[in-house]
Amino acid sequence: MFEIEIFTKKWFKNSHGERVLSDILGIGIKRVTKVEYSPLYVIDGDINSAELKTIALELLCDKIVENYVVKRHCECDLKPVVDSDVSVIKVWYKKGVTDTVSESVVKAVKDLGIAKEVKVKTGHKYYMRGKATQAVLDKIATKLLANTLIQEYKTI
Repeated sequence: MFEIEIFTKKWFKNSHGERVLSDILGIGIKRVTKVEYSPLYVIDGDINSAELKTIALELLCDKIVENYVVKRHCECDLKPVVDSDVSVIKVWYKKGVTDTVSESVVKAVKDLGIAKEVKVKTGHKYYMRGKATQAVLDKIATKLLANTLIQEYKTI
């Protein structure tokens, strides 16, 4: 199982992240100073690294403004050691909830000529810069980022 994360290149605007920051400020949270957003795709199937690269480059990211990272997917994310001022919120659909984007990705993978059976799960990853407590992250997640009836979130 692999996770593909799509990043906006540094010299381009991360508009979705900026909108989320504006929403965070709108609910009165001032401790978050910047938000970066990345779409996530978990690909499960017997596919090789060349096929993963094709899926990422030809299907999931815009080569002009985005890059991607592929890593083995682990349900047990560890806190990033990169920066103590950065918190992460990941949002996924709950099991049993229809994920129409994942269904489209599965079809598009076949259209790329990759005949192997794959399962896809889509999610969202938000990098929050600032000194946010767990309570603040939970408030952001439940008020702005996740519909807790159909989605689950995890803070890292």
